[in-house]
Amino acid sequence: MNVSPLFQPLDIGRLTLKNRFIMAPMSVHMTEDGSVTDKEIAFIERRAAGGAAMIIIGSICVRPDGNFGGQLFIEDDGRTEGLRRLTDAIHRHDCLAAAQIHHAGRETSMRTSGYRPVAPSPFPPEAVAGLQAEYDPPHAMSTKEVRDMVECYAQGARRARDAGFDMCELHCAHGYLISAFMSPLTNRRTDEYGGSFLGRMRFVTEIIRRIRELVGKEYPLACRIVGDELREGGIDMALAADIARYLEKLGIAALSVSAGMFPFVRTVSNMYHRHGVNLYLAENIRDAVHVPVFAAGQLDRPDIQLAALEKGKADALCVGRGLIADPDYPRKLREGRIDDIIWCIACNKGCHDRSAEDRSVKCALNVMSGRESEREFTPEPARRPQRVMVIGGGPAGMQAAAARRGHMVSLWDERRELGGRLRLAAVPPHKERYAEACDYLAREVGKLPIDVHLFHKVTLKEVREQNPDAVILATGSVPVIPPVEGAEQDFVVPADDVLAGTAQAGRRVVVIGGGAVGAETAHLLLEQEQREIYILEMRDGIGIDLPQDSRICLLRVFENSTDMHCLTNSRVTCVGDHCVTLMRDGHEECLERIDTVIMAAGARPDLRLKTGIESLGLKLLVIGDADAPRDYVKAIRQGAEAGRAV
Repeated sequence: MNVSPLFQPLDIGRLTLKNRFIMAPMSVHMTEDGSVTDKEIAFIERRAAGGAAMIIIGSICVRPDGNFGGQLFIEDDGRTEGLRRLTDAIHRHDCLAAAQIHHAGRETSMRTSGYRPVAPSPFPPEAVAGLQAEYDPPHAMSTKEVRDMVECYAQGARRARDAGFDMCELHCAHGYLISAFMSPLTNRRTDEYGGSFLGRMRFVTEIIRRIRELVGKEYPLACRIVGDELREGGIDMALAADIARYLEKLGIAALSVSAGMFPFVRTVSNMYHRHGVNLYLAENIRDAVHVPVFAAGQLDRPDIQLAALEKGKADALCVGRGLIADPDYPRKLREGRIDDIIWCIACNKGCHDRSAEDRSVKCALNVMSGRESEREFTPEPARRPQRVMVIGGGPAGMQAAAARRGHMVSLWDERRELGGRLRLAAVPPHKERYAEACDYLAREVGKLPIDVHLFHKVTLKEVREQNPDAVILATGSVPVIPPVEGAEQDFVVPADDVLAGTAQAGRRVVVIGGGAVGAETAHLLLEQEQREIYILEMRDGIGIDLPQDSRICLLRVFENSTDMHCLTNSRVTCVGDHCVTLMRDGHEECLERIDTVIMAAGARPDLRLKTGIESLGLKLLVIGDADAPRDYVKAIRQGAEAGRAV
């Protein structure tokens, strides 16, 4: 593959990018008070060192009431010194720095920012696919308040220049404040800032003109715009092209094109979307203007990236999660080290899971991402090589085995291939990229002198005979069969068996458990052939433990199917003769003529070897689902910790 087009320079105003890779603007949630932290500097500098041409620092807040959480601030001259530390770190690596300045507008809350949100017009928080926006109803800005906000943006741009940023980008997308003024969906004003196209564009026009007064005409100014809000009555492709042409006339040096607004499913696309999902939107804008256009949205494979440039769909590539996964992606690609690349699989588990307790950016597959300054995750050669026996070849076990510390490692698994239950997670529709994660970890194991034993069930006798210095128990988990009367019948099967293809489902199916495993197993059955499916879940929602983005996509599939029945707040009391009795909302119901009941009621650690190994007096570390069933992000992290600890 000839990747040289990706490494051609590109002029943006007075700047020259050394290649076509731009780190996309992202809020990485590494600050609590808006100040630049050492942790964020380490994270950003690592990406600059990996070969990107420009890093856009995302969503730097121009005023505290526009904070959606975890953002850097640029509301005061006192912020300049900290931001200068950030730009200095970027510039050390022949990389350009850009500041994306931002105000969330209505898309925040008093709980998050401490202020009532503001917006061009009243717009109640919406619900999409059963997900209610956690915003507060906004205050509609007065004409004076709008003019005051113009100055906030302009001063933010000046501070960005003073802090050493080579370019400033206005965030004009995703329903945030500037975008909300541009969109006929969210701007219902009757003063000079609303009504006609020119009225809706007046806010951004005044911002740009005031910025020019402060920083001059030569300082590069870009805009991130939405190529389509994907909402009826909002900005569509035709209006987006008109906006792009208008901004070009105002002297904008480049346009970055994204998609969507709340709930941001296409803004930060996931496994349900194809690679390069938003490229057609960038192409629409590039056809309309003459300034460079940046594309965004799962541009994480070289064939997609090359096609974007060669087919004239974009001039540069905003890569966000791909550089979270592998900061060295540009360098490795240029050097032809394809097998060494850590590919983003768009799982959004470490980097964009809005249900996570800790929102600071991480990567499921790259445990060093977001932990660049944490020594406990940095592998160092062992002082004395030891014999280490890793039992279990799932994500945690593979990560532990591949710790690169110089030990003599053996890896054992009872399955025919490495990957554990994560291989099963790749079976449902749109989830095949979990297999890519397994393949990556298996490749890392294969690069090292690790003695791998597959299709082999380890016994305590073998552990004794191996006589290792340490054992890492990564045996994973086994499905839980709840103590429900009738669950032992032959038409009741575990979800794992259905996913593995060792059990077949009939035409009328009940899935007991509506978490990630149950919901995605139901989706698989729905796609295979026409079936009537009932998901029974004790909680008040289906797929609650999925990342929000994927959950919305899945629920939309279910909502559009007349054969899918999601019964929440339901407790199964009995499995009878091809029937299931349940209590729901205080009433007993019975589902009859059921061909197959699928159990997806959770998992428990597989600890069959634990007590025996402890009796041998060996050093023992228990990790992954064998410690406690969680998600694979935590399992891989534990694998890294165990590899470092031995």
